[in-house]
Amino acid sequence: MSINISGKGIAIFENFVVKATFVSLNNSYLLMVTDQEQFGIGTVTLSSPPTEFGTKATSSPFNIFGMKNSMLSNAIGRNASKHLKKPVLSLVLLVEKDFKQEIIIKTTMEAVNKAIEDVISKGNNKT
Repeated sequence: MSINISGKGIAIFENFVVKATFVSLNNSYLLMVTDQEQFGIGTVTLSSPPTEFGTKATSSPFNIFGMKNSMLSNAIGRNASKHLKKPVLSLVLLVEKDFKQEIIIKTTMEAVNKAIEDVISKGNNKT
């Protein structure tokens, strides 16, 4: 059994670097996002895609090691699940404190969007 990295994205603002990686699971994805050298658990969010009946994508944050950036984690999960049309379990570990929240949000969303585009361009969202 192997791990299938289905998409990667990176975004940089000055010396603030955010990495996002999607791992394909059985009919779902694991999304890891961090501004550190290694991925970690951080805030855990489970998101489901919109249904055929017109409901919006939903997400639920779970407190594992703290709820730092929970609104951002929810937005990341909903966005990924909506575009990939599959449930997404997100692990978001953001430690940066020196930049304004707007910079952190914009850079993080850019990295995640690049990773989503990578998944879609490779056709990995069909699994």
